[in-house]
Amino acid sequence: MNLPNKLTLVRIVLVPVLVVCLMPEKVTSEPLAIMLARHLAVVVFAVAAVTDWLDGRIARKYGIITNFGRLMDPLADKLLVSGAFIALVGLNLFPAWFVIVILSREFIVTGLRALGTESGRVIQADKWGKHKTIWQMITILLTLVFLAMRDTLVYAGEWERFWRGRLLEWWFHNVVINLMMAICLVLTVYSGVLYLIRNWDLVREK
Repeated sequence: MNLPNKLTLVRIVLVPVLVVCLMPEKVTSEPLAIMLARHLAVVVFAVAAVTDWLDGRIARKYGIITNFGRLMDPLADKLLVSGAFIALVGLNLFPAWFVIVILSREFIVTGLRALGTESGRVIQADKWGKHKTIWQMITILLTLVFLAMRDTLVYAGEWERFWRGRLLEWWFHNVVINLMMAICLVLTVYSGVLYLIRNWDLVREK
């Protein structure tokens, strides 16, 4: 197995690690443990995002693009993004309907890829799909950084007394999240519709 494909598998393995780091309240109420888990979540997600950039770059540079990579690279992205968003819904940071839209698009595209495989066609991620993934990852990373900052202040006993903390929370929930959700929704729906239009013959044949 070549290096890009190994990086793709690393990204898949990091998904459950990320989800565990995002849900420390399930096993402990200790502020220090929660804070450390949040910071670790930022690191894990950042490493996973870097592997996404590296595997594609290495594969193109050295001409080692494989069918495994074409299929598994976007699947690894879907698992990473979906796992993170589902965990963040559990933390009441994103509405469930938003994640349902994202997951619906991913199931549709995955189904198209399965039909394409049966017909001998490999459906690769296009530029809009890549833009969609990039913006989703930016949204998740910003949210993880916010959680790490918040829980650091909670551990220090400053969150409730620190008026900037309350202002930061209001600004993040009402401005940043809404803006990033709008961008992600537009790119998610648009890229999904493009996949359907370009590969409608697969659906019609089946």
